[in-house]
Amino acid sequence: MKEIHFKALDYTSDDTFVESDYTYKGDENLGWEICRNGSPYLELGQGYRLLKTKSCGVCSTDIDRRFLPFPLPQVIGHEVIAEDPDTHQNYVVEINDTFEARGDVEVDSFVKEGIPTHSPERKVLGIDRLPGGFGPYILAPIHAAIPYDSLEEKTAVLTEPFAASLQAVIASPPEEGDTVAVLGPRRLGSLVIAALNAYRLDSNVNFRIIALARRQKLLDLAIQLGADEGINISESTTIDSLEDKFDILYDTTSTVDGFQSAIRLAKRELHLKTTNGQKMGGLSHLTELVVDELSILPFSMENLHFHWRKEKRENLNVFLSPSFQEIPKEKMVSWISIIRNELSQYGDVTLTLSSFEDAHSKLKEMEKEGKFPRFDIAITMQLEEIDRCIRPVEGKEDSLVRPRGAILYLPQDLNKSSSDNESYAMNKFFLQGKSIRTSRCGDFHLALKLLKDNPSVAKSLAENMISHTFNAKDLRDAFSTAKTSEAVKVMVQHA
Repeated sequence: MKEIHFKALDYTSDDTFVESDYTYKGDENLGWEICRNGSPYLELGQGYRLLKTKSCGVCSTDIDRRFLPFPLPQVIGHEVIAEDPDTHQNYVVEINDTFEARGDVEVDSFVKEGIPTHSPERKVLGIDRLPGGFGPYILAPIHAAIPYDSLEEKTAVLTEPFAASLQAVIASPPEEGDTVAVLGPRRLGSLVIAALNAYRLDSNVNFRIIALARRQKLLDLAIQLGADEGINISESTTIDSLEDKFDILYDTTSTVDGFQSAIRLAKRELHLKTTNGQKMGGLSHLTELVVDELSILPFSMENLHFHWRKEKRENLNVFLSPSFQEIPKEKMVSWISIIRNELSQYGDVTLTLSSFEDAHSKLKEMEKEGKFPRFDIAITMQLEEIDRCIRPVEGKEDSLVRPRGAILYLPQDLNKSSSDNESYAMNKFFLQGKSIRTSRCGDFHLALKLLKDNPSVAKSLAENMISHTFNAKDLRDAFSTAKTSEAVKVMVQHA
């Protein structure tokens, strides 16, 4: 059994840091007890490895951590590289603490469905309870610690955000001849540029990558990371001239204005990579949409069969929103018949037409029956009901729709006299057959493989992304710098 004592800076709800005393006691087989300032903080079962932190990146999630629905204070930081204190083997560390990551024999239905990172029981390194990489030591789930040897430290510390960026490309892959754009290439957006470049090199799919930003410095950075062209959009007329120009638009701005521009610029698909918790496009739960990696698609026969690439899934459990009850009965019966016939090739189709509250209660019944407690897809005719599909009950973090599932939207005719310009723009977007896709965390193994197989990408990341480096004792200064427009990526190093 090991026992280690150290001091670390806890991040608090008022956006400040306070020093705390930590004790980790236990081992990989017996589990761990974590004490903070002499009081019990967290108990962990077996399957965690003690690692000494080497470096940790500062990202936008860290800067806005106080707005997330997880308890504070906490040692935050999740873009971590660490080493075994005995063998000195280097590791990049995945952030999700799940049954699978710990190597547990016990699993839940989310693991069985192949989406362990969406399990409600998960903790998240440096975000939800599990102390993160701004402290000198972490406890990493054994399968979340992935060894590496050949990467430079400035590249390795970017593995987590690079993998997350690569997930956006995998969820919304460019096709041959596409022109795609990244809106807002700073921290995350620059890594999406690099991920697109790595994907293009690895797949031999030819497409153009365009960076859209208001600062020339960011456009120059994007070119260094693999963009073919950078366009300055500081003039409003530029947005007008670019409307519907990009087959896929990856929005990494996390702003209301950025999202409003994105829905105009996307020709086929908008990939929403990050949000700010605010209402955008007439929707209040776009942040949760990203967390659950959900998609909003126009209703079509093709989209009834929606699933992520390489996922084997059949959409047999369908929720119809209450708006279906407001249409003439014969029309509703016709739609139900069409949906049922289209999906019947998979087996017995279950269609649920009810209130959102009753549908949420049905999830518990499904779980008791041994079924996965989510609907495969939801179908709605009203924009405001999309929010209720994402979070049907206030205060509950359960979507009606399975992670990586879809909400199919069948908007009615546009009301051009509507005073709600955002809702009008969103309805127009979907009536034109366009889609919104999202993504969250990525596959570290795939990210490391692409970086190894494409050394030019790894080299450009090391040379261009890390703009500032701080010692861990100067974490407050690191955060202050990361909030400025001069910083691209800030890295915190432990002695």
